Parts: sequence; structure tokens; C-alpha cells
Amino acid sequence: IARMLLIFGIAFEAACAFFRALIKPIESYDAVAIYAIKSKMFYMAGAITSDIFNAIKALYPHPDYPLNIPLAETFFYLCMGSLNDQIVKIIFPLFFVAVLIMIYFAVRRFASSTYALIFVFILASIPQFNAYATNAYHELPLACYYFASAVFLFRWFDNPRETWCLPLSAVLVGLAGWTKNEGLLYCVVNMAVLGVFVGSNFKKIGNRSIIYAAIYPVIVLAMLLPWIVVKKTYGFVNSDVSLSCLNPQYVLSQLNRFGPIFYEFQKQFFGPKKWNLIWPAAAVIIAFNYKKAFSGIGKYMALSVALAVSGYVLFYLISYVDVVYFLSKTWARFLLHFLPVVVYWLALILKEEVKV
Repeated sequence: IARMLLIFGIAFEAACAFFRALIKPIESYDAVAIYAIKSKMFYMAGAITSDIFNAIKALYPHPDYPLNIPLAETFFYLCMGSLNDQIVKIIFPLFFVAVLIMIYFAVRRFASSTYALIFVFILASIPQFNAYATNAYHELPLACYYFASAVFLFRWFDNPRETWCLPLSAVLVGLAGWTKNEGLLYCVVNMAVLGVFVGSNFKKIGNRSIIYAAIYPVIVLAMLLPWIVVKKTYGFVNSDVSLSCLNPQYVLSQLNRFGPIFYEFQKQFFGPKKWNLIWPAAAVIIAFNYKKAFSGIGKYMALSVALAVSGYVLFYLISYVDVVYFLSKTWARFLLHFLPVVVYWLALILKEEVKV
């Protein structure tokens, strides 16, 4: 009975996501002005041309944002033969379902099907996660690519003989870099976590695995390089942050931003309207199971989340934008990027405490 109720609940959340996505066209500001306009230009031109890039730079915000989802939308327009802004939104609930399927099979590798369904339902029922399956923003696609890349990376940590996991993880996190600029952070996160694992297990994993690990950043860079070249060629720059600000003197001068950053973090942390109780529950579970949380594969999951949060904090410190405004507009989105990894981590921590 429990399994059937969980399946019904998950199916209901997925059906609601598709319904809410498809009852109206793409209409959210960023979804239109930053992403959908590019897909329409590609479709109308029938090609990706220099004129389009020049027009994007001159007329539209954030020209440096990568093209994965705009190209996916263009593909849907081509298949439909028209600029149907309603049907094209099916992309986003499909990513929602993809994350749910992945977390089910990831947890199923070490637990029962009912136990896996519990965590699928927990994730599916989080209002913020569900909402971004419907508004054509790119947070859910990014979360999907990053989660998939992390799962395969952790699987290789668990069994270094499965070397095929590494190139697949590299391609997936490369696609995260093609989805949003924040995806570049997760490319760095994965490579850093991989480096820590290899450094800690250098003598155990064998020469063949070390070679595959060395190829990982090469694959990621090869994935990212074409868009990096395009941005350099057309002079696309980010209007929110510059790497030139990434120096100790400037960062130290911005430490007064920690107050607003902490305030917004705790507001989201204790925000049941958007998150149910996932963040307080995660904190309590980790606190009472800290040995399991930070041992084995769990410590690499913890490191991944810690690096992601640290990257965002650094991003806020060096941003040009008023930090209070920026936090209010972005932190609730950024939390979505690593939410599936946190839910997966909790499933791993509780796998012996919860008997199903």
C-alpha cells in the first residue's frame, strides 16, 4: 500500500508539473529575454550566424549565457514547424521527470524500491523544485545535468573499475556548463572533488583509473571551449561579475556583504513555503549521523555541496550587483542546483536507520 501511495503521489506531482507548464506559453521575463529570444532568432534565420550574435550583444541582456536550452527549443520549433511557445515548454517538466527517475535508480542501487520512492516523493513534492519545472527557467536543466554527472562520479568512487563512469560524468557536467554560467562552477566542483579522491586513493585505484581521471578535465574543457571561443570572439561579457575582481584585496573589501548573505541563507533555510522542511531536516539528519555523513562516499557528497555553496558566496562577494537585491533574486534558484545531490546524500545517510 505504501508503495502504491508513493507512486500515486509522484505521478500526481509530475502530472501537475506538465499541466502547469503547458497551460500557458513561455512568459517569465528571463525565460523570454535571455533564452527564448535566441531560440526564435535561430529558428527564423535557419542558422546560427554572426549577425545573430551581434544582435544579441547589442539588444538583449546577458549575451554570454550559453546556448544548450535555446538550441533545444530551436530543435522543438523545427520539429513542430512553428514558433509554438506553449508546446516547447514540455522540455522543462521532462527534465523534472528525468531527475526523479535518476534519483530513484541511484538510491535503488543500495536500497529497496519503496525506500527509493520515499526520496523521489520528497524531492518531487518540494514546491520550489516543482515550480521550476513549469516556468522555462534553466535551473532544473542545470540541476539535472549536475546531478547526473555527480551520480556517475560517485559511482566511480565506489568502484574505480567502472572507468566508463568518468567520461560520461565529464560530458554531463560539460553540458551543465553549456546550460548556465553557474554550470561552470559545477565543472570546477567535480574536478576538485575528483582531484581530492584521486589524491587520497592514489595507490589503490590503479594506473588505468588514474589515466581516466586525468582525461576528465580534458573532456570538460573540450566541451566548454567552443562557447568560450564564441564569447571571446564577439566580446560577450558578464554584467553581474568579473573574474578581474577575484583577488584577495577586493574580496576582503567586500566582507561586509556576509551579513545580507547570511540573512538570505537563513530565510531560505527556514522557508517551508518554498522548501517544505528539507533544509532543517537535512541539518538535523547530518548532525545526528555525522560519522556516516562524512565517511565513505558521503564525504565527497559533502565536499561537493560545500564547494558549491562556497562558490556562490564568492560570487556574491565579487558581484557588481547590489548584494541584497541579487540575493533576493537568485539564492532561491541556486539552491535548486544542488538540491537533488542533497536528497541523494540524505538517502545514503539514512539507508540503515530507516527500515522499509
